[in-house]
Amino acid sequence: MTKPKDSPPYRLAFCPHARAERVAGAPAELQTHLSPAELVELETAGPRRRLDRLAGRLAAKRALAAHFSAEDGWQADPRELEIFNDESGRPTLRLPAGAAVSAPSFSLSHCAEGGAAAVGAPGRLVGVDLETVVARPAEVLAFVCAPGEDRDRDPEAQARLWTGKEAALKLLGLGLEADARAVIDKDGEVAFTGSPAEVWNALDRPRVRVAYKRVAGAMLAVAFTGD
Repeated sequence: MTKPKDSPPYRLAFCPHARAERVAGAPAELQTHLSPAELVELETAGPRRRLDRLAGRLAAKRALAAHFSAEDGWQADPRELEIFNDESGRPTLRLPAGAAVSAPSFSLSHCAEGGAAAVGAPGRLVGVDLETVVARPAEVLAFVCAPGEDRDRDPEAQARLWTGKEAALKLLGLGLEADARAVIDKDGEVAFTGSPAEVWNALDRPRVRVAYKRVAGAMLAVAFTGD
């Protein structure tokens, strides 16, 4: 199965917080989505963190299953797509032993609205961020605004600024521990300076773009590589 030429080079999924709550409250259904090891890990999180994590994983498993079905013809059971966090907190995918597929670039995020995930097409890198649209304090904007970027923005524009930068940093394998001011979104085309630019250079300077989507009360941004 091939994707239409005008479709984006990634697959995107969103899980509303209400659905995560419903699945969490139905043990039999929960067990159809998460492996035993994932269930153990989920139980170690606090109640709110547990729902956030579940929403992100439900979205990721949906996007990953669609990816493997379309790209490899593999109809994966959600429990076979085990998602854990490494020591730095980044999500990692564990596939079944002997699976004749390779793990794609993927990213997930969550906020009060739910969880979102993006999976890159073969050879593509992706990063995703989901943030509630609210007015942010000046000191928060100063943390992410590069010189010359307008800090006097409405809440939706602020959310676009924040999510675009974080999605681009996630694409590079970084997070907001990196300097968000080193990420500049120029009409959907991303440029990097400082330490993020060093990582970008090591990747042979691929073209990086960002797409935005309003999801209920949140802003979703997907950063992706390629033309």
